[in-house]
Amino acid sequence: MALVVHTCDVHLGAPLGWLGEAANDQRRELRAAFSRIVDLAIERGADCLIVAGDLFDSTRPPDSEVRFALSELTRYASDGGGSAVVVPGSHDHLGAGTVFESYSSEFDRADGVTILGMDGRTTLELAHRGLAVHARALTTNASSERPLAGLAPSQGIPINIAVAHGSFESVPGAAGDHPIGPEELQAGWSYVALGHWHSWKEVATNAVYAGAPEIVAPDQEGAGAVAVVRFADHGAVVERTKTARRRVGRLDVEIGDDDAAQLAGRIRAAVPPDGDTILLLALSGLVDADTGFDDSELVELLSDSYFHVATPQRLFHVRVDEESLSRLPVEMVVGRFARLMRTRIQSARTTTEREELEDALQLGVSLLQGREL
Repeated sequence: MALVVHTCDVHLGAPLGWLGEAANDQRRELRAAFSRIVDLAIERGADCLIVAGDLFDSTRPPDSEVRFALSELTRYASDGGGSAVVVPGSHDHLGAGTVFESYSSEFDRADGVTILGMDGRTTLELAHRGLAVHARALTTNASSERPLAGLAPSQGIPINIAVAHGSFESVPGAAGDHPIGPEELQAGWSYVALGHWHSWKEVATNAVYAGAPEIVAPDQEGAGAVAVVRFADHGAVVERTKTARRRVGRLDVEIGDDDAAQLAGRIRAAVPPDGDTILLLALSGLVDADTGFDDSELVELLSDSYFHVATPQRLFHVRVDEESLSRLPVEMVVGRFARLMRTRIQSARTTTEREELEDALQLGVSLLQGREL
């Protein structure tokens, strides 16, 4: 039976400004991930390689990115003997002056490569392989247009694949760009190749978001794979196959009394140093005003241990000193709370009890002053 490789949200040419000086390296890695996908499709003998939207990060990507994509797509078609199908998404949607219109002649000349929607077509039938691919190309970045509206399986072809770049509505009417309803996934499709959500997500037995094949945003927990879909008599069998080189490491760190060097040691112990890890830190706790804690020093200490260390999320608070506490107005709740807690601290029986009460005082004052903890 047929075999299909499904990817989406490659985002070639993405600026990746959040990575700072590492952005250029990661843009090259986006290309490398797409090349690995093509290699995989050739090695597996895939009948079809499907890109479910956002092959490019914008409607006007750099010429070098377009040339690269064309080269890789035609390499798959020539070396793998299959058909490459690209569906414009929200970032690279159709329209005057956009990438698929500007390079329409180049894409037309690419044997074995089809941009569904570029010439008004919504279906590519590969009868000799027993499958058909259906999609409605997007024409805007964000709208209520439904990407599966009006599509229907081809009669007489056993395997019908719908491609949709949009937001799955687990509840009808839920907010989202280019909505896709649960009922639309069950309209006779053998498989629905979804794009727009950057992490791997199976929304039905026959419908999968493959997710971005390489990291393009810091909030991607399940990015870094493609879907290899084999069609058997009992339906589609989906295999999640890793494609990413880079990974995200997240860590919540309580600062306490540690200096930057001590914190760096704790972080390396919790997240082993790795040149392919993008480290995201959230720093919490209470910091003495006179310590002068500098998270930029922490980033500098860790930078050689990871591919990239993002500016930490600052969730910590500076302790309120005794003089400031004494000046809190007693006619206000925060002042009365501070006075009561200071009295309790003075009568504490043990060092542990005193430390706990002091922390409670600091946290309570912060909350009463409207700070988020």
